Amino acid sequence: MLDHLLLVIERDVRMIIQYKLFLIIRWLWYFLQVTIFGLAISYLVVVENYLFYYAAGIYVATLYSTAMFVAFDISEEAEHGFVDYLLSLPIDRRVLIVGRAIGGGIRSFLATIPPLLFTLYLIGVRDIPILIEASIGLLLLSFGVAGLGISIVSFLKSGDKTDILLGAIDAFIIRLSTVFYPKAFMPPFYSAPAAVNPLTHAAELFRWGLGIQSEGDPIFSFIVLLAFMIAMTTTGIYLYERRMEGGGWT
Repeated sequence: MLDHLLLVIERDVRMIIQYKLFLIIRWLWYFLQVTIFGLAISYLVVVENYLFYYAAGIYVATLYSTAMFVAFDISEEAEHGFVDYLLSLPIDRRVLIVGRAIGGGIRSFLATIPPLLFTLYLIGVRDIPILIEASIGLLLLSFGVAGLGISIVSFLKSGDKTDILLGAIDAFIIRLSTVFYPKAFMPPFYSAPAAVNPLTHAAELFRWGLGIQSEGDPIFSFIVLLAFMIAMTTTGIYLYERRMEGGGWT
């Protein structure tokens, strides 16, 4: 079973070379957001070191959107009949989904290394052990988002519906978090959902790891991200097994 899990993880990680254009676009989006928009806004707000605050948050948003791409992978594979092929292999479906969530998470983290390095260069590294702890939290977010993407595409079993729903989720989950702005400046109907948003906890944990302004408790944020990863992976396994029961995608 472990051999099968490692094979699935390796396959997903290797797929990173297929998305060179996508990665370049994501990197450009990050660099433009930080060097143009973030720099301009930092002169208009009263938050101390807002450029650093914003750069860390934008990296988390970049990691989120990259990890969610596993849903589009599965949708595209289904349209080409590759999902049916995977289901025919002597691999347990739970192992397949766990492997895809882990592999997709690792792939997403590796794919965002250039923005991560730029963030570290911009802000600086004060304590390497603390930064490593925060990076583990980022990996948990990446695994959880990959599980969320698998859950959505498994439930809908439609590429068009998946595109629409992921767009809607993206619009809310990123903006109702502390990726762009501190929770202290949010109205109550924004700050309440932001408090339970995994992107908030990932962003605050990352900022804590970089030694800049953070509004959260790092231990609590780590627990939230771990729970998010477990919940999304478990949901992905359940929906994939139920929706694929007795056959494949169609």
